[in-house]
Amino acid sequence: MAEKTRQAEFYFWIHSLVRKYVEITLDVILIGLVLVTFVFIGKTIYNLAENIYNETDIAFIISEIMFVFILIEVVRLLIIYLQYHRVAIDTMVEISIVSVLRELILNGVLHTRPVVLLATSALIVVLMLLLRIGGIRYPVPETYPEYRPFFDNKNLKGEI
Repeated sequence: MAEKTRQAEFYFWIHSLVRKYVEITLDVILIGLVLVTFVFIGKTIYNLAENIYNETDIAFIISEIMFVFILIEVVRLLIIYLQYHRVAIDTMVEISIVSVLRELILNGVLHTRPVVLLATSALIVVLMLLLRIGGIRYPVPETYPEYRPFFDNKNLKGEI
């Protein structure tokens, strides 16, 4: 009996050790993704500033502004995952809606075939219903529920 208890303790010790290092690895990967997304945001804003002076294609400028909003929402999604270790479906649906609208603006509504426009409208309606139903069933916690300074006395002493 004692042997089985020791084996179970060893198993759970290994399991918690592996889970700890896998979570640390995933957190490092997600932080890298956040940094890469910030680089994309900076690059897009720089290209947008160049194109404002060179071109006057308003659809392209609006499309790039919407792309910055999409990237900001992706950063928000990654932060929610880092904080709660879950994927926020409502944020993903919001990103999808903005992405579809961006492509529609970029291609131009007048140059889009009616069948594609109808399918896009149906997709947006389905995504909005998913957003509404998902928000009712699973309320999303606030991204930043309280102000917690990074460098306070507890963090400096190693207490959490």
